[in-house]
Amino acid sequence: MNFNGFDFDNSTKQLLSELDRGGRLPHALIIESADDDKAARLAGFLAMYAVCSGKERPCGVCKSCRNAAQESHPDVTVLPLPPKKKQYSVEQMRDLIRDAYILPNEADAKVYILSHCDDRLPPLLQNTFLKLSEEPPQHVLFILLCQSAQSLLPTILSRFTVLRLRSETRFDEAASTAAQAIITGITDHTEYPLLKALYSLTDKEQAGAVLAAVKRSLRDALVILSGGKAAGDAQAANRLAQRLTRKKILEMMELCDSSLDRIKQYGNIHLLTTWMCGEFRRITWQR
Repeated sequence: MNFNGFDFDNSTKQLLSELDRGGRLPHALIIESADDDKAARLAGFLAMYAVCSGKERPCGVCKSCRNAAQESHPDVTVLPLPPKKKQYSVEQMRDLIRDAYILPNEADAKVYILSHCDDRLPPLLQNTFLKLSEEPPQHVLFILLCQSAQSLLPTILSRFTVLRLRSETRFDEAASTAAQAIITGITDHTEYPLLKALYSLTDKEQAGAVLAAVKRSLRDALVILSGGKAAGDAQAANRLAQRLTRKKILEMMELCDSSLDRIKQYGNIHLLTTWMCGEFRRITWQR
């Protein structure tokens, strides 16, 4: 990927490079960010990458890149809201589905960008969209923008790769220590160290920081697998990178998010941590 002229942090660049497999991104992406402008810039970059006709994509200078940047490329659709509506319509989704099966006009790919999906893409429309995301045409890239991926249906999340854009967070010593223990437990061959480490999540006030610290190390492990350097705890990230595949790391990042939501809702935190232990172990040992 050519990042010249694009202001992305190193972690984002490394993650995108890791996801770019053989010059082709996953067909379905979710960009999660509290900064709408930052998410839109990344979506625009990915659209340019998909339609670019230059040697180093996105080159930023070819006709396709220029048109994509100006939102005037015939193969890049930024779905607008219907007049006087706050959500996308069923008709729009049906039109999108029909259009997705038509070959691109000029480029090798067609890109569909849907923004503010937390509010604009209710469950009914997500279900309408589901079959298309299950069996997508080879030439299509879907990009959904939202502030919280967990607001979307689990069936949608299972078929999309989530890119999370967040500023670096400094964790206090207690959260960092608890996260290190969980990472040690994940990479251990026995179950007890992980189960014991997850007990730190019984402090619901601290659980968010602990899981965020675990996720940072998982993200750093992805960066290491793509040849980069960890931004946080390099030792923990290296252990994860040596033990886990890219797919397993991404699944664990999703597990951290879904677990935090459950922690906020569940009364019996001990049952929940037992479940989490089982899920981490299942992901670690699956073939």
